[in-house]
Amino acid sequence: MNGSLSNLKSVVILVTMDCDCSCDHCFYFQRNPNHAPIDPDLIDCALESISGQHNISTVHFAGGEPFYHYDVMVECIKRCKKHGIDYFSISTNGAWADDFEVVRQKLDRLRELGVNSIGVSADSFHQKTIPLENVLNILKTETPNIERSMGEMSFSTYAIATYLGYQSYDCQFNRQTQDIVQKIYDSGYYVFPTTAGAHGRANFIMPEELRVNKRLDRKCWEFNIGVLRPKFPESVLIDPQGFVDGCFGVSLGNLYKESMSEIFTRYFSDPNPIIRSLHEKGALGLKELAVERGFEPDTAYYDECHLCHAARDYLREHCSCEFGEYLAPDTCYPPVTDHTGHQVK
Repeated sequence: MNGSLSNLKSVVILVTMDCDCSCDHCFYFQRNPNHAPIDPDLIDCALESISGQHNISTVHFAGGEPFYHYDVMVECIKRCKKHGIDYFSISTNGAWADDFEVVRQKLDRLRELGVNSIGVSADSFHQKTIPLENVLNILKTETPNIERSMGEMSFSTYAIATYLGYQSYDCQFNRQTQDIVQKIYDSGYYVFPTTAGAHGRANFIMPEELRVNKRLDRKCWEFNIGVLRPKFPESVLIDPQGFVDGCFGVSLGNLYKESMSEIFTRYFSDPNPIIRSLHEKGALGLKELAVERGFEPDTAYYDECHLCHAARDYLREHCSCEFGEYLAPDTCYPPVTDHTGHQVK
C-alpha cells in the first residue's frame, strides 16, 4: 500500500437507516421502506481484515435511529470490544424515549458496555416530530446539573442543537432552535451547538445570502478532520448495505464484495476517479469533472462541501454509467423524478 492505516482512529457505524423523522437538514434521502439493520458479522470481519494495521479506539453509532435496533447495536459493541475497542458514542433523535424507565434501563446497559457519550438531537428540525419530553428523559438519566458541571465540561449525556448556517444567523429555523435550547437550559441541562453541513437535504435549504464563498480550494481533510485524507485516513463510515464511505456518498467500496483491507489497498494505490479528483483538487476537481459534462455551477457556495455535493448530484444523475458506482449509497443523493414529480430511480 502507498498509505497507512496507522492514523485510522475512529469508525462511524450506521446501525439502520430507519427513521421516523424527515429533517430538512439530513445527510440522507429516504428511498425505500426496507431498513434492515447492519449485520454485526460485517463489522467483525471488517475489523479482523485490518487487524494490526489500525489504531481504532472509538466507534460512533448513528443512523437512521440506532435505538430502533437496540439489540443489534449492543451486539456490534460486543464485536468491537473483541478487537480492543473500548470507547463508544451514540447519536439519537430520542423518538423511542417516551418512557423514562425504559430509557434508564437501556442507557444503563449501554454504559455498562462502555458507551461513554450519548448525544440526543434537540432543535427545530427534530422537534417537528419528537416531543421535547423525550429529549429530557434521556438527559435526566445521567447528565449532571449544568450549574455544577459547566466548569468541568464533563458531559457524557447531552443534547445537540443544529443551527442553519451559523448559530447567530437570524432565520426561522434558528429562532425555533434557540427557543428549544432555552427550555433545555431552564431544565438544568447543557446543549452543544453545531451547524448543518451543506450535505444532502441541507443543500436545498441553505439560504442564498450564505452562499458567498468563491475560492473553495480547501481539501476535505483541511477542514473536516480525517475525511478522505489520502495517505493517512483518520475516520471511515460503514452503513447497513456494506458501503464504506470516506464521506457521505463518497464510497470507497462495499464489504459484501471485498474485505476492508482490499478496499483500503485500492484507496491508497488506485483510487476511483471521484476520490482521485478530491485528493488532487478537492471540490474544485469535482466541479471540473461536472462542468466538462454540462454542469453549470453557481457563482458562489456556502463552502467546499456545498460545491462538492452539487457536482456529485449532477454527475450521479447525468453521468451514472461513468460515475454511478462510485457515488453511493443512493440514499445520499436526491431521488430523480419525472415531469410529474414521481420518483424514477
